[in-house]
Amino acid sequence: MAETLRVGVLVGSTRPARRARAVAEWICAGPEAGELALDLTVVDLEEVGLPMLAEPDPPAFGRYALEHTKAWAELVAGFDAYVLVSPEYNHSTTAVLKNALDHLYAEWQDKAVAFAGYGTGGGVRAVEHLRGITAELGMAGVGPQVALDLFEDFDDQGRCRPRARQEEARRRMLTGLARWGRSLRSLRSTPDTLDGERPRLHSPAENAEASAAVERLIETLQGGGETVDADEYDRMFAEDILWGSPYGRTLAGYAPLNAIHHKLMAKRVAPPSRFEPVQVLAPAPGVAVAHIRRRALPDGTDEPGFSEMAMYVLIKRHGTWWLAAAQNTPIADPPGSAQLERKPGEGQDEGR
Repeated sequence: MAETLRVGVLVGSTRPARRARAVAEWICAGPEAGELALDLTVVDLEEVGLPMLAEPDPPAFGRYALEHTKAWAELVAGFDAYVLVSPEYNHSTTAVLKNALDHLYAEWQDKAVAFAGYGTGGGVRAVEHLRGITAELGMAGVGPQVALDLFEDFDDQGRCRPRARQEEARRRMLTGLARWGRSLRSLRSTPDTLDGERPRLHSPAENAEASAAVERLIETLQGGGETVDADEYDRMFAEDILWGSPYGRTLAGYAPLNAIHHKLMAKRVAPPSRFEPVQVLAPAPGVAVAHIRRRALPDGTDEPGFSEMAMYVLIKRHGTWWLAAAQNTPIADPPGSAQLERKPGEGQDEGR
């Protein structure tokens, strides 16, 4: 099954009597979304509420200073492709849609875009202008488009009631968008660095799913530790998991690691502890890198509790998240302390 493509359907009019919202909802309501694995989301520019562009630097520099621009950039960056819905005003598109496009630059690049126009002539001249604008922004315009006629595709109350031929036009448009959108996704996964700058790997669009996967991992680790159940503890471990010990040993594969966890839990080596997420990095779709702290629960003594930091790498495969690699490191005193002078492995257990 094809990986889901996230598509923002932009409502390009904010007039009280607008019909753009109804057109956007009609596009999202078609059966093509499920058939083509498209996640269609209406993005209403009236709700976004962007003022006219007032950034001190050109958007191409990527140095957004205003909070509303930063919020808009994060929202736009979360989509793989777009459908722009626009009426035709004076032989062109709307000021509000042009302004929304002009606010950003990198967030639009290397993504597919489709067009749905409406008006007395189907909004075709608005779409022609949008094709030039989006091409300059580095977007790939899909050829098939929707052109709704104000007199033929809306009822007397202005409600969107497209003819049967428009249903087929929508299908052709979204089919082309899905094909181009998936092709361009692979291009964006290996971006070139600009002027030797280091790339930023974290993707805000992937953060929610990656963070949820890390939370599920913590639940299995916490649950397995509390019930002394090694199989529950290792439930999200991949078959070929790679585990690094801070004492120089590498464990490869679920079976040997699970056997070690069974042995350690039977001996009650690790004290009752709590897992706490510290940081999650979402560098690509289906990838999560997490820093998690494990802290011993108070036991009523004056002895310092066990604590460690672990780095986990999770990979999504066939719709399920799996732990692919991990490295755990005990939290100790700074170099030169008595704790760090212990022999490797003393007081700690590998593969914990």
